[in-house]
Amino acid sequence: MLGTHAFLHRLFPVGALSKRTYLFVALGIVGLFGNMNNVQSEPATTHSLHGEVFDKQSQSRLEGVTVNIVGLEKHTQTDPNGQFKFDAVSVGKHTLQFTKTDYQQLERIVDVNASTAYLQVELETLPFQLETIRIYDSSRSLSQFEETTDLALSEVELQRRLGMTLANTLADETGISQRTMGRAVARPVIRGLGGDRLLILENGERTGDKSASSADHAVSIDPTTAEGVEITRGPAALIYGSSALGGVINVKSNNIPQVLPKRLDMHLTFQSESVNSGLTGTTGLTVPIGDFAGHLEWNRRLASDTQTPIGVLENTALSNVNFAGGASLIKPWGFIGTAATNYRSDYGIPGSPEGHITGVNIALNKQRYEGQMEYRFNTRMLEKVKLQTAYTRYQHQELESNGTLGVEFGLLTYNVSAMAYVLENAIAGVSGEYRDHATGGFYWTPHTREFTLAGFYLNQYNFDKLTLQGAIRYDIRRSDPFRPGAVIRAGTVQRRDFKGLSGGTAAIYRWTDKLNIGTNLMKTFRAPGIEELFSDGPHLAIYSYEIGNAELEPEIGYGAEFFVRYATDRFRLNLILFRNRIYNYLIPTNTGLKEWGSGAAGWLWIYQYMGHHVLMNGVEVQIGGEVLPQVRLDFNMSGVRGRLEPTRHPMERIPPLNGKLVLSYTLSPFHFHVTSHFSGGQTRLGEFEEPTDGYLVYDIGGYLNFSWWQLENMIVFGVENLFDTTYREHLSRIKSVMPEPGRNVKLLYKLNF
Repeated sequence: MLGTHAFLHRLFPVGALSKRTYLFVALGIVGLFGNMNNVQSEPATTHSLHGEVFDKQSQSRLEGVTVNIVGLEKHTQTDPNGQFKFDAVSVGKHTLQFTKTDYQQLERIVDVNASTAYLQVELETLPFQLETIRIYDSSRSLSQFEETTDLALSEVELQRRLGMTLANTLADETGISQRTMGRAVARPVIRGLGGDRLLILENGERTGDKSASSADHAVSIDPTTAEGVEITRGPAALIYGSSALGGVINVKSNNIPQVLPKRLDMHLTFQSESVNSGLTGTTGLTVPIGDFAGHLEWNRRLASDTQTPIGVLENTALSNVNFAGGASLIKPWGFIGTAATNYRSDYGIPGSPEGHITGVNIALNKQRYEGQMEYRFNTRMLEKVKLQTAYTRYQHQELESNGTLGVEFGLLTYNVSAMAYVLENAIAGVSGEYRDHATGGFYWTPHTREFTLAGFYLNQYNFDKLTLQGAIRYDIRRSDPFRPGAVIRAGTVQRRDFKGLSGGTAAIYRWTDKLNIGTNLMKTFRAPGIEELFSDGPHLAIYSYEIGNAELEPEIGYGAEFFVRYATDRFRLNLILFRNRIYNYLIPTNTGLKEWGSGAAGWLWIYQYMGHHVLMNGVEVQIGGEVLPQVRLDFNMSGVRGRLEPTRHPMERIPPLNGKLVLSYTLSPFHFHVTSHFSGGQTRLGEFEEPTDGYLVYDIGGYLNFSWWQLENMIVFGVENLFDTTYREHLSRIKSVMPEPGRNVKLLYKLNF
């Protein structure tokens, strides 16, 4: 190392300084080095700097954002939870630079000192990257967990397929079908599993409606108001419920803002379709007021009767109104907020000679109040704690054509949950639910309350090429009638207690950078619901007389799957093989008997809930790649076969082999596609089912994203069933009345400002 004199001679030639000046400068430099040593030895002159990065529009945390401190040659990347941290940064003002592909670069000046706040940074997408709804797998739902099952759901496909219902929006994806009774009434089915085996959540809690219990009950969520949709399968699904063998669909909204916007954010959405003269308008805004953020959302949907290739499907009109408002306090440590929503839907169920010849009208009303809190400790032992609670008041009336009340359902639901993110790779929590279920009209299910308490734990271990994930959950449930002792056709009305253990494990091995293989094993527990235990009465909307079974035992499911994923820049392949074996599978079973039920034909088939042992095997295949510059060809197909054990008779309402072939062309900012949907016929039938023919249907469409006057615009357009083909879906409960909708011209326009 050069001495002080030699160093000065390098800086100042001989003769440039007097001896006195020379000595003065020498002493100054010595003092400077001494001060620098003191600075390095004094810990108070450096501080840690940490924060998290979000997508400005979706408010999802961004992984892989490069964070650089300009001038210090310090840089890092955000982790799967969107977080970054610098351990030792010198005090003073520094410029942080945030960069990520497809996002606009951002620079922020930060004054680093002992009181520097936890940073929250939002990145905006580059022009023509506008998104409406995002679908994530389990790794995004639980942000620090790596994916173990991949649905390969395309965000572009979701934007293009935004439909009237959540099921219609998702039905184009591999392995997902929809159970329908008209265009307004639909619920997703994954791998042949629906009802309570496929949980639909609203901001992480149960929706509080009756959509899981019957085909005529609509899901009380309009997809145009959603900020995001998460689909979770495998062990991570057990955080939300013990019966999620089919998975979990979590619809997220911004009713309780979690990130403080820098300015007023507002959006407008307009959607229309020709097949039922449908019109939808949605508007929402989020406004910052100091440390508070307020949110308002309004949605209106109108549609008339649906047109089919052979005529009008009568009594399928609908009218929906949805209003939501919420506010939250947002601090560096987290947030706390509350929201209220009101959802009103009036829709029709088509008539049938098996039920009411002119159909049934349904009036649905749901009020929901929810609260959320997240507190970040940001330590290795405890990252954060999340608390959620929701109260839902649901009323559902089924009216005959003359206005007479046929059936009325009332449901009060209280939900509460607490989750702790611990040890950097684990989540532990508890949840509870109380449901008060009452019926009226010509339906004599006894007034019953239901209590549920559960505890769960999820953990993940990451090795060099192997990731392991495991979860365990224990549930206790009690169904307690207000007036026990009565004897009805379902049996003796009495208190029933159920308890069960659920668990799951998954593994993914990264064979190479391009090839991953993995497996997923699940055990689920599902207690019978109030309707399955004590139902008694005619249900004209689904053309049946329903009787419960007070002696039912819990349903136990075992699921296994094996998957292979291969992906390069121009090609990808996903292959999944799965098997589900379910003991005491609870389904309403046609008894072959009839009961007078006041329908148009007078008599209704009697369905009673029974338990069966079933076996379901299936496959899902996805292949896609670039065949020419800017031209892609994608193919997917899925199929499932179900049978009753030990008779080996086919299960009812199992979707046939189906899939799609998509040819797409992209020339930014324009995207165009031609899609062919296909389905095989379903001839593996339950005792009272009818066969369904196969079909081939074509769609065309495209979308355009552009900026105008610094406003983000998106236009989605398409034509479904281009050639007005007559076809029927096997899971439609009205396929014997009318086929699926005819040619449908769709348009969606969204504006963000």
